[in-house]
Amino acid sequence: MVHATDANIPMKTLPNSRFWLPALTLMAFLANSPIYPAIQDSGTPLPIPATPEIPPQELPEEQMPGIVLRKLAFDREFDSPVTLASLPDAGGEQVIAMQRGEFCALRLDGSGMWRPFLDFRAKLKGLVLFEEGVHGIAFHPRFAENRLFYLSYSQNEPRRTVISEMRASTDSTPDALPETERILLEIPQPLADHWGGHLAFGPDGCLYIALGDGGLRNDPYRLAQNPWVLHGKILRIDVNNRSGTLPYAIPADNPFAKVQTVRQEIFALGFRNPWGLSFDARSGQLWCADVGQDLWEEINRVESGANYGWSERDGPAKSAFHAHSYLPDTTTTDTVHAYTRMRGEGICIVGGLLYRGQKLPRLNGAFVFADWGYGTVWALGIDPASGLPTRRSVLHRKDAEHKFNPTLVTADVDGEPVLLSQDGALYRLEQDDE
Repeated sequence: MVHATDANIPMKTLPNSRFWLPALTLMAFLANSPIYPAIQDSGTPLPIPATPEIPPQELPEEQMPGIVLRKLAFDREFDSPVTLASLPDAGGEQVIAMQRGEFCALRLDGSGMWRPFLDFRAKLKGLVLFEEGVHGIAFHPRFAENRLFYLSYSQNEPRRTVISEMRASTDSTPDALPETERILLEIPQPLADHWGGHLAFGPDGCLYIALGDGGLRNDPYRLAQNPWVLHGKILRIDVNNRSGTLPYAIPADNPFAKVQTVRQEIFALGFRNPWGLSFDARSGQLWCADVGQDLWEEINRVESGANYGWSERDGPAKSAFHAHSYLPDTTTTDTVHAYTRMRGEGICIVGGLLYRGQKLPRLNGAFVFADWGYGTVWALGIDPASGLPTRRSVLHRKDAEHKFNPTLVTADVDGEPVLLSQDGALYRLEQDDE
């Protein structure tokens, strides 16, 4: 399971030292680097209550009848699936990416048809920790012409996130051509947690990249707020052009494109472990779920240049572990919705899409999301005038015998909801005809 590692999940065994040495080297660099300064709080850290006060529930919750979760029939399991991307102009095929490096093209039409697309398992050999491996795949909007697609995955020695470009064959049923891989970005990582890594092309043709904060509890080096690093950010790059010697271009309208003290790739900042980028098919608005630390899981509507608060905020609340802001006069943007572990609602949010399909009219305009740990699936009703949430509807609650741990809520080629589960199965939300 790629995205759900939390600092509170105990490690059963210590990893081999070869996994730790690159991280320790990087941490030594961080502690002495002007780019990653060690933060000395001038004030006294805020006390953490022994028993946090449980806030009142933000929204009424109700069960939405008439919608069921149905497993799709395939003659195999898909080992820890992490994302699903449509092959443009490929007659309804989509590619499912699995954490350990296998990619399959499949159809979600009930036929159970699938075929190999890319085998990256040899490249990822030895990556066995909970969040290591493949994190994302996205096809170029002009894939039918240029055959390009993009990958996000992890590597070790040194530990890093890799964003790369690759070509596929020109067949009517294309296969990936791994020998054509071109590296776009490599981001050093201190730990094997909080990679983020989802990719998505926006309606503007730019590639958006979600990156986590590096995995250190409480984000002590304030990477998510540091404007000169890419951790804890959503990036926006132009893969069709080049800026100087970069293997991509900085879009001229990026929010910090002309700011020398901020990495120009940054579109938004202040994320802990963003998982589940999606664009509203109607408005083009970007949505993102962000996995929390101890208390909160959150949903964000992502705006250009906005700061979503981590690690100075945890969900809707001020964090207890940083007494002051990393930079003066920091303005943060509120979450659209947050739920909390304090009420036993869940432990790890999974994004997510704003529903614009045809088969489930009661979900129109609602944000559909889930919790990996509890196996609950919700629809967040949104007031179209104010953009504020109005209700939270339960679409599915996992029973004790069901091995359902959703890793992504996404869509098929028609915009209908598809859920990937860590146990290797794919599911649909459908009308209950019984």
